[in-house]
Amino acid sequence: MAKGYAMRLMLKPSLVKISLMLALMMSLQVCAESLKPFMSSSRVEIEKAHHGQPMIMAFWSLDCTYCLDELSTLADFVKQHPKIKLVLVNADGLSTTQEVAKALKQIKLPAAYEAWQFSESDEERLRYSIDKTWYGELPRTYYYDNSHQVKAISGSPDLIWLKSWASKF
Repeated sequence: MAKGYAMRLMLKPSLVKISLMLALMMSLQVCAESLKPFMSSSRVEIEKAHHGQPMIMAFWSLDCTYCLDELSTLADFVKQHPKIKLVLVNADGLSTTQEVAKALKQIKLPAAYEAWQFSESDEERLRYSIDKTWYGELPRTYYYDNSHQVKAISGSPDLIWLKSWASKF
């Protein structure tokens, strides 16, 4: 009897550990699900999904000094212009999924936005598939009008230009 009771006591911490591990794995999965994997075909996929709509596709990194400020500016801007879709693409790779999800939570993003994350190991090749003229400088943002004519800007856009661009929609 005492031996059975002792065994149950020894198993309880294991059950607690297993429960905690399962909860942690589920929370990581939620983070991973909110960040879609960005691969060499993803830009075309995103463009097709938002065909005929104005869209901003912003590439950013946790290491980029200006990126989070630009994302905040773009988030505020899109809230004022709800016809414009916002697509965020993190260029850090899958090893930073938790940090990326945490950073995005700190930005007051609009209700409707998409978040993607680089998921191919050859980031140089991935960047080339996105834009042959892009060498990896961040932030890098692509502004699509209704007919999906695109303007690429490295660095933060001029707010006067951004307002002029959005006035067309």
